[in-house]
Amino acid sequence: MGASRTWLAVILACLVWFVYTKWFAPPIVPPVPAQQEASQTASSPGTTSGTAQVPSAGISTGIFGKPLEEVTSSNLTTGKWHITLSDVGGKISELRLLDFHEAVKKESPNIALVSPVLTSFNLGSLFSDTTLSPLGYAKFNRKENGREVAFNSEAGGVKLEKKFTFAENSYFIESTYHLQFPKGAKRDWGYLLLPVGGRDVQYDAHDPLKSWEVVYFQNDSAARKITTKLENGETVHQGNATGWLAFGNRYFATALVNNSGINPDAAMYHNPEFTGGYLRYPLVLKEGQDTLAIAVRIYAGPKDPGLLSQVPGLRQLIEYGMFSFFAYPMLEILRFFYRLVHNYGIAIILLTLVVRLAFYPLSMKSYKSMKSMQKLQPHLAALKEKHGDDKQKFSQEQMALFKTHKVNPAGGCLPMLVQLPIFLALYAVLGNSIELFHAPFFGWIHDLTAKDPLYIFPALMGLSMLLQQKMTPTAGMDPMQQKMMMFMPIMFTFLMISLPSGLTVYMFVSTLVGIAQQYVLSRDKSATTGPQLAIATKPGGAPEKI
Repeated sequence: MGASRTWLAVILACLVWFVYTKWFAPPIVPPVPAQQEASQTASSPGTTSGTAQVPSAGISTGIFGKPLEEVTSSNLTTGKWHITLSDVGGKISELRLLDFHEAVKKESPNIALVSPVLTSFNLGSLFSDTTLSPLGYAKFNRKENGREVAFNSEAGGVKLEKKFTFAENSYFIESTYHLQFPKGAKRDWGYLLLPVGGRDVQYDAHDPLKSWEVVYFQNDSAARKITTKLENGETVHQGNATGWLAFGNRYFATALVNNSGINPDAAMYHNPEFTGGYLRYPLVLKEGQDTLAIAVRIYAGPKDPGLLSQVPGLRQLIEYGMFSFFAYPMLEILRFFYRLVHNYGIAIILLTLVVRLAFYPLSMKSYKSMKSMQKLQPHLAALKEKHGDDKQKFSQEQMALFKTHKVNPAGGCLPMLVQLPIFLALYAVLGNSIELFHAPFFGWIHDLTAKDPLYIFPALMGLSMLLQQKMTPTAGMDPMQQKMMMFMPIMFTFLMISLPSGLTVYMFVSTLVGIAQQYVLSRDKSATTGPQLAIATKPGGAPEKI
């Protein structure tokens, strides 16, 4: 029983650690080395990008020092966005999602993924070369043809045309950047930077709309960093295949998908004026070449798996963790129940019941193992008293006892370990799925992604966990372990106070089902029948049945 309970305590401690680090741990703000103030162009090591030449011009410290002075020039509305275009910078200066609001009330502002105040560099185009850098802030000529908008400008004899094509009912924007260089001009024109990010980004792990992160997909693998862990200045990640780079929060993102034959670097950047990332395209002309064309597909919308699946790897924008292969089936079951009941709160309850029923055989096996261990406690106590401080002898006799009565000391916790990946996957689904965003339950729960405003479900969950602990066999448990087990409900209650109410609903219902299963098992004679023992031993310490 002691070994089994130790494992149980370890599992619960791991769950507490997971919840704490995911939702409560304070963000780590990296220190700024003194030498970094003088030069913020250090790149992290990586494989070469595969281009013929690498531009000599680096990123100047002031490239993000001047916010774009945008002027509203044109407005465009599609089935998904309200878009404002600016001739200054030739860019999208504001993009609001028509189907999503900042608060539950429909009168609240639509969520803005691009804003002239908070994200002035977002979806802009900046250049590291001093000849081209004015194009980042120049006034462009604009030409509209239906849902296609073209911007044209010139600097130092170099002509730039930027085109944006907006679909009527899609979250994707097709964009191209066409550069025409003078005949016989130099070959090295530095970099084109296409940024996504914001100014004065305030990270808040408890607010899903402020849980900012930069994610990039390179060499068939996604990497992410929350904004508080970005280093000051530029950090470049080079690879042979950069697929996309994105900036967003838990439920929404703006992503730049590389559709060009030129392979960009994925860069992260942080200073007081800009926090985010950008695709960094090398502008190097081959012999006899005087034009460059770069195609980028822009995604600006919710982190919906179905929508993101249209681009290879883009679904990894959603952070379901290491058990995502369990998370997606859980999400599909949740969606199925929603189609039946049209309420995600009820769908969560039904999903919880399915998961608990699926693991009922393991729960029964765990309970039987604990009851068998409980019946062995008097015999183990006698062995311990007999062998005193001879730990090696006691261990040998203990294992002989377990073998004789076919009891696995870890049998009570192994089923829990099997269930742990499912629990963590379901936990990730309930905390990161756009389906639950502003989804109501009943009564005082108007948003399953927000905390319970009255703290009713966290309190009920704590009480139910306490009741479950009272029903759990504890004979022979170490007193320290008993205190730890009784402290767990209190700890989980406080941890759940600030978590999304959808998670607390799941935890409360799951605990209730666990109590019901434990009650049924306690009345099942086949589950409580264990080895009949006497507190005696044969000569030599071998266990003796009666």
